[in-house]
Amino acid sequence: ISELMPGMKKVNVIGKVLNLFPVREFKKKDRVGKVANLIIADASGSTKCVLWDTNHIALIETGEIKEGDVVEIKSASTRDNEIHLSSFSEIKKSDVVIENVKTERNFDEKSVGELQPGQNVSVRGTVVQLFNPRFFNVCPECGKKAEQDAEGYKCQEHGKVSPKERSLINFVLDDGSESMRVVMFSDQIGQLIPEEDLKDEVKALAFRDDLFGTEVYLSGRVNRNQLFNNLEIVASNVEKVDVEALIVELDKKD
Repeated sequence: ISELMPGMKKVNVIGKVLNLFPVREFKKKDRVGKVANLIIADASGSTKCVLWDTNHIALIETGEIKEGDVVEIKSASTRDNEIHLSSFSEIKKSDVVIENVKTERNFDEKSVGELQPGQNVSVRGTVVQLFNPRFFNVCPECGKKAEQDAEGYKCQEHGKVSPKERSLINFVLDDGSESMRVVMFSDQIGQLIPEEDLKDEVKALAFRDDLFGTEVYLSGRVNRNQLFNNLEIVASNVEKVDVEALIVELDKKD
């Protein structure tokens, strides 16, 4: 699982089902459908699987596939950090025994200049540019962007919804080898400042002044921004470098 990268086709993988989420119905234009989500893992890591085919979803609805089962997936594809199964894909129970699974992702320590698309990385650098926060609306069910129309907000999977507001912040990280844009969403922003404080002009300005020029550790996924055709890190964890603790650690190594 840890070897999967965005945009892969004909993916074959075996994993243990850690979580099964309730099957949801959605309405898109004149079509009504269902979608199911599950988390699978092996000894290398875990990932989310999305099922769109009614025959695959029926395996979950009837209890043929349940939490704790090991499943074999064939001819799937990857989008972002997820496995998606179409009607041409296959999912079935496997006789393979998987006892030890890893639920956390591996993050390899890299310099910014070494980064490649699809890598889960840990980097350390200085915030050299910081952009104003942006706010957007998401579906309260799946967390995906909710689009506004004349009737309100709609989610592609769940139809008409009452959206939740979320935020994102972009900044540029430089580690001396190269610089790269980093994207932080709500959960990661909350590691540094309460998200609601970004709506307060005074608090938001103080946050920007404090973060600019600060050295940080961050881990995340390297993606290619399709709009600008450049690499960026989508952060999963961000924390300021504790300089005093770092000095103590370096003294121990000496």
